[in-house]
Amino acid sequence: MKADANVSTDSSGAMASEASVNAYTQAPVGRSFKTLFLTLFLLGLRAGGLASKFLLTLFIAKEMSLSDLGLYGLIAVGATIVPSLLGLGLNGPAGRTCVGASTADGIRIACTRVGITLALHAVLTPLAVIGLAFWLPSTDLMLILLVAATLILENISSDLNTLLMARFRTTFAATLLFLRSGAWPLVFIICAWFEPQLRTVHSIMAFWLVALLAVMLLLAGLSLSRGYHKLLQFDRTLARELFVRGRNFYVAEIGNAGALYSDRFLVSTFLGLEATGIYTFFWSLTNAVNNLVFTAVTNPLAPRIIAVVNEGIKPAIRAACAKMFKEVGVWSIGLAIFMAVLLPWVLHYLNNAKLDQHQLVFAMMLGATVLRTISEAADNVLYAHHQDRRIATISICAMVVSALLISIMAPFLGLLGAAMAMLGAALFVFTLRGMTARGLLR
Repeated sequence: MKADANVSTDSSGAMASEASVNAYTQAPVGRSFKTLFLTLFLLGLRAGGLASKFLLTLFIAKEMSLSDLGLYGLIAVGATIVPSLLGLGLNGPAGRTCVGASTADGIRIACTRVGITLALHAVLTPLAVIGLAFWLPSTDLMLILLVAATLILENISSDLNTLLMARFRTTFAATLLFLRSGAWPLVFIICAWFEPQLRTVHSIMAFWLVALLAVMLLLAGLSLSRGYHKLLQFDRTLARELFVRGRNFYVAEIGNAGALYSDRFLVSTFLGLEATGIYTFFWSLTNAVNNLVFTAVTNPLAPRIIAVVNEGIKPAIRAACAKMFKEVGVWSIGLAIFMAVLLPWVLHYLNNAKLDQHQLVFAMMLGATVLRTISEAADNVLYAHHQDRRIATISICAMVVSALLISIMAPFLGLLGAAMAMLGAALFVFTLRGMTARGLLR
């Protein structure tokens, strides 16, 4: 039965995973047509989602204001940081456990993982909402509630995405990601184009939340139709194991999130909300390169690198890792060139003098993104070798270096200083991850 190649109903998860690994490690250097087609499909799907997000960025910049773009950018950062803060590093060990597990075990792991997330939000989210309600004006209460609900569902979706990728359900995970992040901006833009009163951050959050609810309903319907709901169970023993094994992952996730996303909060602090809007605009362009490559190339290869490392054959490990680095590098540089060619057309359309004045900022941020994207392939090597402490150490160092450089350079050089800090931090991480991975592959 081939109803959905990405959601198996039997208990042959381990066999499917092994077959996928062997197909990758034993294939010739050139990718097979089928594998290349899958990569292109994933890139296309992710590119569609990023394109819609980029169109949303253009719409806010042109039809709303740079301050609105800055606020939306901060909320989007929150949607990424919250899963790291409340994730407690559990997705790392949970995802690694899912590789090769049966369908029943995979669902048990997923139920336990999501159950922990729900418990944390049940306690912490109401406290955060109450605190913000007292701190911010009463007119912002509805926005606070919309953001809170959105962050909860984004956190759950992030957890499930990690587990689906570990189960080699790449296409299904990418489809869900598009539905919750790529579809709704297009709907919002169309509606707001004809109804100007919708051009508010409140409306943006409402559309985002509806998309997340639709994904949750889809997953619930799938679970009921295929009988997965009968396998749902919270495993307390597994939960305790995940907490123990997730400590280094947690430190690493906090470091990664801090290094990657704290810059906008620092830019907002030193340079104001409008400068944050300009920074967010260029970041949305450059980060599209990282998002595309990570989603369609780097992340799907992680479970396969794990399986190759588990086999313990050094020549095969080196060959698989070399192939991975080559693919990630080619896609990163190619997409970066495309973004550089695209920028003048975008700026011409927006006709915004404040954006035109900062094209050097974009160039530096693009270079930093390429370095960061390639270095994430090295992270796959460390992850497969269970070098959790090293991953955590590098991530914390990256966060500290990034924060220090921005704090030193942004107040004196403005957005150019922030971009230089981003490039410096990326070069630091690229060097450190690369040297560590090279040592493991000797």
